[in-house]
Amino acid sequence: MTIRIESASLSVPIKECACGQCSCIILYTSPKCILCNAALEILYSVISDFGLSQDVVSIVDITSEEEACNIPPTASLPAMKICQELLTGLPDLDVARGAVMHAVLKGCFSN
Repeated sequence: MTIRIESASLSVPIKECACGQCSCIILYTSPKCILCNAALEILYSVISDFGLSQDVVSIVDITSEEEACNIPPTASLPAMKICQELLTGLPDLDVARGAVMHAVLKGCFSN
């Protein structure tokens, strides 16, 4: 399932991108998430196809007390935000690849 978010306001300055987000790729997870490791592996596989480092991924624990990357109201975990696209659940490889490709074309990783 892909949910498109038209605008987002992220206030944490860690790894801030040119667009103002704290990271171009964010994986939202929790300690009890059973599919989050698989989602992270899919994400790492996809970004390596584009020659990107694993460092472009910010991992956010939604149960943490620290506010990080303004956690979106997601229907399920894992959830990942790739540029402005929010993917929930275990993403299809092609859907994740398409989202990363759109982010690359928008210049998200040019910093």
